[in-house]
Amino acid sequence: MSTNAKVITWIIVVVVVAGGIWWWVAASQMAVSPTSNPAAENQSPTPIATAPTPSNGIAASDNSNAGLQAQLSNIDSQTSGFASDNTSVNQGMSDQQVQQSQF
Repeated sequence: MSTNAKVITWIIVVVVVAGGIWWWVAASQMAVSPTSNPAAENQSPTPIATAPTPSNGIAASDNSNAGLQAQLSNIDSQTSGFASDNTSVNQGMSDQQVQQSQF
């Protein structure tokens, strides 16, 4: 390697290391001392909202027999969907290469 290439390589290494140190210091300062809003400290706390129902249809608060049956059927349909996807992936992974013909 020529002398010029070595110098350029060292400059790049120094810039990358300096950038990494700068990023680390900036990230640690933000984590240690977040900015505070004194006006927000004097306000009353906002009420905590209830958690929304998940999009998969399984609610943790419905403990009735019908609710549990509905959740079980949702889980069964999701599991069968996974099995179908898994079969498709396995078929694609074990696919044999086709010999190409020359023209």
